[in-house]
Amino acid sequence: MDMRQVRHFLAVAKHGNVMRAADAIHISQPALSKSIQNLEAALGVRLFERTPRGVSPTVFGTTLLKHARLLLNQGEQAVAEIGAIKDGHLGHLRLGVANLAIHFLPAVLAKLLSSKPGLSFDIVDGTYEALMVLVREGALDAVVSGLPPLHQAEDLVHEELAATEFVRVCRPDYRPFQQPEVSMAALSQARWILPNRPQAIVDLWELAFRAAGAAPPRPVLHLGSMMFVKAMLLEGLFLTLLPRGVVQDEVESGKLAAIPINHPFAKVKEGIIYRAGAIHPPALFALIDAIKAEQQATAEGTGAVASARPLRTPARGPARRSRASRSPHVRARPRQPER
Repeated sequence: MDMRQVRHFLAVAKHGNVMRAADAIHISQPALSKSIQNLEAALGVRLFERTPRGVSPTVFGTTLLKHARLLLNQGEQAVAEIGAIKDGHLGHLRLGVANLAIHFLPAVLAKLLSSKPGLSFDIVDGTYEALMVLVREGALDAVVSGLPPLHQAEDLVHEELAATEFVRVCRPDYRPFQQPEVSMAALSQARWILPNRPQAIVDLWELAFRAAGAAPPRPVLHLGSMMFVKAMLLEGLFLTLLPRGVVQDEVESGKLAAIPINHPFAKVKEGIIYRAGAIHPPALFALIDAIKAEQQATAEGTGAVASARPLRTPARGPARRSRASRSPHVRARPRQPER
């Protein structure tokens, strides 16, 4: 029994006459009669009996009639819901957010939830390494993160969405380290606070000192919390590395100073990572499109954030297949332990 047969049955029951029912639903009388016969054959009973005025439901037809309208309505609702999910207007996404990932992600999520209120997100923050394990296990649909410069795994799609730069950050009164041309030897004497992730940035930071013939400084603090790093910078004379967008508000207000780093390791690509060859919830691609739209708006000077550089849209993976805002659609889960 398919939905077309249910519609045909309801039309005959409503009009009590096969010819009038056929006219009403715009098919031929023989085609309608054949559809009813096929339905009766599938059920093994007669659904209508002839009367002087046309046809009327048998006891079996009356029983089917009690359920047919519900079946039809639920079928139409299912089709509509599937269409909404397919178009990215409805659905749920389990999203990992790595340390220091796309800083304008909360603004993107807020806009997306406003334009597509049927979406919801489960947000997990953590390190790149720990979140990749969860993606491979299927516990997360995708991860927003800085992209590793090398060794991108073939079983994962790394879709580049944005670019940022790491800058040296300190209080404006930490004067010895305010100039871009400060030597690496001098920088090694600063009181450093380092985010403990992403590890690739930490490793390249140490390599930059060694390449300049200077010993990498020993940080006075290693921290995993971006908020705590900024809080420590505001409290004392410390130096750190952070993406420019992360400290944009503090720099504009004069609370912190951001000094460009003239080194290739400071340029970082950011994007979203998901399993290659898998079938993904359309909400994932709705998020990707929203991030690209924010990047385009930023490039035109109308976006929520003006510090990220837009990039060429790369090809997607083999199949189409934040911190979160305080929206009721977004649930923030505790940080996952490193594995």
